[in-house]
Amino acid sequence: MKYKYIILDFGNVLAYPVTGNWFITNKFIDLIDMDKLKNDELMQAIDKHRYILARKALTLDEEEAIFYDFYANILNDINYKIVNNDIIKEISNYFTYSYDKYKLYDDVIDSLDRLSKKYKLLLLSDNWPCGIYFMKYHEIDKYFLKMYISSVYGCLKEEGPFFDYPLNDYGIKFHEALFIDDNERNLDVAVSKGLDVKIMKRDKINKSKYKIITSLNEID
Repeated sequence: MKYKYIILDFGNVLAYPVTGNWFITNKFIDLIDMDKLKNDELMQAIDKHRYILARKALTLDEEEAIFYDFYANILNDINYKIVNNDIIKEISNYFTYSYDKYKLYDDVIDSLDRLSKKYKLLLLSDNWPCGIYFMKYHEIDKYFLKMYISSVYGCLKEEGPFFDYPLNDYGIKFHEALFIDDNERNLDVAVSKGLDVKIMKRDKINKSKYKIITSLNEID
């Protein structure tokens, strides 16, 4: 089927965290003695305080404040004592302003250049302003008509209304757009909105009720 639009997720579709974890950045590892932490407790604390990340953030300053609270709560939860406000500030500042916490997949730039000549590309990502600046830094923002970032709109893909912004802005009709994401739950919502979908599995092929792709090169 020939689509008018392709809507892409960011995480695990265009880019990945260099450490293997979106929130445990290089700076976190540098400043926090990981040997003093129990990994399961750390992961539980991250999950527990994800609600903080749902706050609206339109600017980098607002994002940094959110991540300061996020990391402060995590470290407090796991009773990590060897830390002070300056360290938390440095960790949250790095998350917000660094360009090296993520890395683009090798196929991204060439694929976006190719696809943008055939389709209108949109980004729909559960992300923060730093995601936009990361894409500008790597000069791939130019391939997208618009980039929709969840923190700007105060809602996530799994909640449904986030999809309505690009659909309404561009008058996208049923089956006019293909949505690529790495999360089945997000794809379920997309299907309910009239989008065709494929699931991206970059590292390994898992079973899925949706058509699996492992690279943007697989999109014609």
